[in-house]
Amino acid sequence: MAKANGRPKTYLWCDACRRSFNHDDAPDGSCPICGAPTREMGRLSAIARGIMANELVASDLRTKHRQLVRLIWTRNGMGERYYRVLAPAIPYNRFEARITDLLMRGAEEGWVRFVLPLAPSSDESSYRVEFDDDERFVRELETLFGTEPSAVSLQPSASGLGEGRRSS
Repeated sequence: MAKANGRPKTYLWCDACRRSFNHDDAPDGSCPICGAPTREMGRLSAIARGIMANELVASDLRTKHRQLVRLIWTRNGMGERYYRVLAPAIPYNRFEARITDLLMRGAEEGWVRFVLPLAPSSDESSYRVEFDDDERFVRELETLFGTEPSAVSLQPSASGLGEGRRSS
C-alpha cells in the first residue's frame, strides 16, 4: 500500500455493500457495515464504482411513493386539465414532475394530505389529495408558473384535487 502524505493511495471496497471505505474506517480489512471482507482498489476505481453503485440511486420505495403521488393527482385527466389551464411554457412531463414535487413538499409542510385506503382498492376515489389551504396551493402554482392567483380557482372534484378553471 503506497502512501502519499502518510495516507494510503487506495480505498477498501466491499462487494456486498457496494461501498468504499477509508483504511481508518476498516482497520481489520472487513466492512464496517456488514463485516464482509473488503479489497483494496485505487481511488479512481473506488470513485467510479461508488458512482455506479446503488448507493447513489434513488431508493425503490421513494420512487414508488413518488409514482403513487403522481398517479393520484393526475388520475381522471386532472393533470392534463391543470396543464391546459395554466399553459406553462414547459413540456407536460416537466410540468407533471414539478406539480408532484410541489404536492410532496406540501405534504411535508402539512398543507396537503394524501388519502389512501388501508388496503389496496380498485375504487379509485379512495385515493385522493386534500388541501388544508386551497389558497396556498394557488399561490404555489403562481410561484411555479407565473400565473395570477385570481386566474386559477379550485373547485372540488371527484379526484380530490381541485379542478383548475379560469375565474370570470
